[in-house]
Amino acid sequence: MSRQQSDRTSRRVRERYTQIVLTVIAGLLTVIAVELAFVAEATTLPRATAQIPDTGLQRKQIVDEQRITNQRLSAILNHLKEGTINVRVEDEDARTKRSTTTKTSPRAKRRG
Repeated sequence: MSRQQSDRTSRRVRERYTQIVLTVIAGLLTVIAVELAFVAEATTLPRATAQIPDTGLQRKQIVDEQRITNQRLSAILNHLKEGTINVRVEDEDARTKRSTTTKTSPRAKRRG
């Protein structure tokens, strides 16, 4: 074979190889496009719709919660002014010693 013929043959082989590789790439891109268009759409989460916040409702909720908090604070204040309060002063060491030796929680002990 002459040099020209071998160059033509190698050029044809390279062109054929390039065509095969490009065809494979195009096929894979088609598979990806189909998957994105049909399969991924079915498996995604529903899209959130944008909503305009109702600031008037938010302010009303804040005011209502503030009223409840004020009522509770007033009840605490009235109890402090008029009710009796039992106070027990305890040494810190004694409290930690008691909490490590007993298996009941401090809350359960206060109730009983």
